[in-house]
Amino acid sequence: MNFLAHQFLSFHNPDLQIGNLYGEIVRVKDYLDYPAGIQKGILLHRSIDSYTDSNEIVKNSTRLFHAKYGKFAPVIVDVLYDYFLIKNWKKYTDDDFEEFVSDCYLLFREKFEEFSPNLQYIVKHLLEYDWFHNYSNYDGIRETLNGIRHRSKFDNNIDEAVSELIEFEDRLNSDFNLFFPKLVEHCKSFIKNES
Repeated sequence: MNFLAHQFLSFHNPDLQIGNLYGEIVRVKDYLDYPAGIQKGILLHRSIDSYTDSNEIVKNSTRLFHAKYGKFAPVIVDVLYDYFLIKNWKKYTDDDFEEFVSDCYLLFREKFEEFSPNLQYIVKHLLEYDWFHNYSNYDGIRETLNGIRHRSKFDNNIDEAVSELIEFEDRLNSDFNLFFPKLVEHCKSFIKNES
């Protein structure tokens, strides 16, 4: 799952939301350097990633991209599942999407000065280029994947994956809707058990 889903799966808890951001950059035991609420968000981020990467439904989606994109296939699916979260937003929440995005961005701005330089770099670009809205359409997905392509140390062509998104959209949408309710329950259980 990508940035939007990680925020959604923090269930409006600011500590979890910020911890989920830090989950992008904090490694191994370094999470212990943060306050308890942020630690929990970092661990939630890792749990989301682990659960997603090991799920057979997600692997079915990823297989559609393996032949052309190799090891980048899971990265592509992470981004595309944020697209499908927006597409199916009303199935999973009564929250207004625009309000959700505004609330997230406001929280990121309020906490920005407290972030480490590495996280500031990510969040600055997230806000400047409005990543959450970019995930909602083909052009934005292409732009997102192109950004990842340029940041990668390895040559890749993942920005071309919008063609597969269009070709396999119904199948990917079906996979997402089979998987996401399971992930929601997993996250709720994780949060409850970590309390």
